[in-house]
Amino acid sequence: MPPKGNEEMHDDDDVDLCDGEILDGDEEDIDIVDDGSNLSAESRRFDCIVGALEDVIMDPEFEELREGFCRENCQHFEDSDENKLIYTDVFNKYTELVESTIDKKLKQAVPGFSMQEFMSLLESHKDHLMSEVFDLLLSLADFEAFKEVMLSYKRDASEGPTFEINCTPLRVYVEEQEDGDARPDLDRTLQISPIGAGPKATR
Repeated sequence: MPPKGNEEMHDDDDVDLCDGEILDGDEEDIDIVDDGSNLSAESRRFDCIVGALEDVIMDPEFEELREGFCRENCQHFEDSDENKLIYTDVFNKYTELVESTIDKKLKQAVPGFSMQEFMSLLESHKDHLMSEVFDLLLSLADFEAFKEVMLSYKRDASEGPTFEINCTPLRVYVEEQEDGDARPDLDRTLQISPIGAGPKATR
């Protein structure tokens, strides 16, 4: 007859179900690590390239190069359905700048790398990309995505309040001061108020 409730379900000591050894009651963390041994050669190759690409994207030098280009050219773009001819020119320059930089960096980091190979692998592994990598690659292939990036830089440059500081004298009577010399020139009040939109600080 099976035991009822929790009666006689276990002894005082815990039993390790992995090897049957009696534990002394101390809890141990078990880390399960995927070493990638079950991945195909194609998947391992793709992971290697993406890892190197993530390093490139997080490199401050690359980020400054890309952001500098966007800041310098975002003023050409307007939030409308009309696409001016200069948009295409800026898009082509951006694509060439970013692709050439990525291609150079990845060839240094990944033996035998080719952009054509990576784009082919990307078709079947795009769901595994981190968002930063996906957004960057999308801005290279999709003009509308690139346009939205440029508009966001333009908004960042024009939005954000700036402040003015107004100083007005505060009347202080000498007899109210407990000690020290009277310094009416130091008695001021500060009034800080927003005066409108202005550029944000450079990131």
